[in-house]
Amino acid sequence: MKTINRMVVTLIPRQPYIDWANGFDDGGPNMEVESVYATSILIPDSYDEFNYEEYLKRHYKELFEMELEAWMTDPDLWPKNRDYKTFSKWFRVVPSDAVLEMGRGPIRIEDF
Repeated sequence: MKTINRMVVTLIPRQPYIDWANGFDDGGPNMEVESVYATSILIPDSYDEFNYEEYLKRHYKELFEMELEAWMTDPDLWPKNRDYKTFSKWFRVVPSDAVLEMGRGPIRIEDF
């Protein structure tokens, strides 16, 4: 088993995000609080469970918009207020300082 020199933060949608996502009458699926998908992000290992919020405060806008775009690609339909306080209301953030490599074969890095 190998470790990776990164910290992980996982974004878990809260009810405001779920309500926003389910507010579209586009024939798409509805999101349920019991079955939301989380997004895990590797951040520099200079952050840890004590200071990861510093990273979030610097990058929340990019993360917020990434999560909004995952559900609705038209930015005109995104909430107008996308400040850090709103981000915190829309996502629960779970930090982890351990990233373990359990797979086989090389890791592929792809552009997102």
